[in-house]
Amino acid sequence: MRLTIACEWNETVVAVEVSAEASLDDLKAAIACELNDAAETGSLVVRKDGKALGTTEARSTGATSSVASTLGALGIADGDLLTVGRASASANANEATRATRPDGTAVDPVGMMREFRASSQLMTQLRTRDAAMASAIEREDVEAFQNRMREFQKRADDLRRAEAEEMALMHADPFDVEAQKKIEEAIRRENVQHNLEMAMDETPEVFGQVVMLYVDAEVNGTPLKAFVDSGAQMTIMSVSFARKCGLERLIDHRFQGMAKGVGTQKIIGRVHQAPMKLSGHFVPTAITVLEQEQEMDFILGLDMLRRHQCCIDLKRNVLMIGSVGAELPFLGEGDIGKQPFFDEKAPAEAAPAEAAPAPNAAPNAPSSSNVDESKVEQLMSLGFTRAQVIEALQATGGNQELAGALLFGG
Repeated sequence: MRLTIACEWNETVVAVEVSAEASLDDLKAAIACELNDAAETGSLVVRKDGKALGTTEARSTGATSSVASTLGALGIADGDLLTVGRASASANANEATRATRPDGTAVDPVGMMREFRASSQLMTQLRTRDAAMASAIEREDVEAFQNRMREFQKRADDLRRAEAEEMALMHADPFDVEAQKKIEEAIRRENVQHNLEMAMDETPEVFGQVVMLYVDAEVNGTPLKAFVDSGAQMTIMSVSFARKCGLERLIDHRFQGMAKGVGTQKIIGRVHQAPMKLSGHFVPTAITVLEQEQEMDFILGLDMLRRHQCCIDLKRNVLMIGSVGAELPFLGEGDIGKQPFFDEKAPAEAAPAEAAPAPNAAPNAPSSSNVDESKVEQLMSLGFTRAQVIEALQATGGNQELAGALLFGG
């Protein structure tokens, strides 16, 4: 078969002809011959679709050299486009250090523990999520470390086995209506997983928390952090803050009503003109007062944004106030503190220390009694059983996004 080879270090493209029964080493030798450099043979890494050929088998056996497998068995077909690069000594050393056996145990546990200890960030995560694993690494206890690695691999194998059994049942009778529904759902989950992987690769920032827009302000001489919300029809504040800044006596109770949005709240009245100060300038502001206590003392709504010709400039990260010709920088996350729109548990509350990132195995996590039921229900709504969801949440330390990725990816 004829293969096209793209060389990564000099952008050369060559063609080689090899047999489907040839080994990966034979292919490397043919490529080196076409490149007129036989010395390159031992350092070449051949990739198909971005994945290095032979690396999985090499890790499972602990070998550091190329795997003696035929090109046909590696999934290479006539006309394929492959890329070839050089393998650095450090990369080979890292692959050897991270190599694991089929049962999940490390081929070089001492080297792997040494690599873990060298990463302060990883050790911090381990101490939080899996105290047993962190303790084994710090004590250089090879037996305890290998036992944890074995447990991780067994958990991952059980998940794969359960999914394989489910797929076998679905395909047993192709004319069964329920089986077809399950196959359709499996295809849908696969599409969702593909969509998730694309998003994680192309737009990873969407998985982080967005910092809301706050600015420093003063109302009747009382400093506050005002939340800028162009989706709010009115500028509002809580009755407790109105009392705090001395405006409760100016509330006109004739302007009562209901505020509707995410939920409803009772409007107890309105302050028709409150002295508000932005960027050193006084801007007269009408404020609607809500009866219930709010996590945010003050929301600067669309009515005042329009009144003072404000412009939210996200490129420069400022609020431009056209009526007074001034601009006000948005506050950073450290200045705002915890944002009320994100009801997330603190790391200490999310799960006790029972999780650990480990190569080729999902980390352990909290017991089912400590799993967040809201996360369980949301993942079950995607078509998974409760047992599968709890298992996935346990394997990812309670992280809902990673649990969803694990469920969809098997």
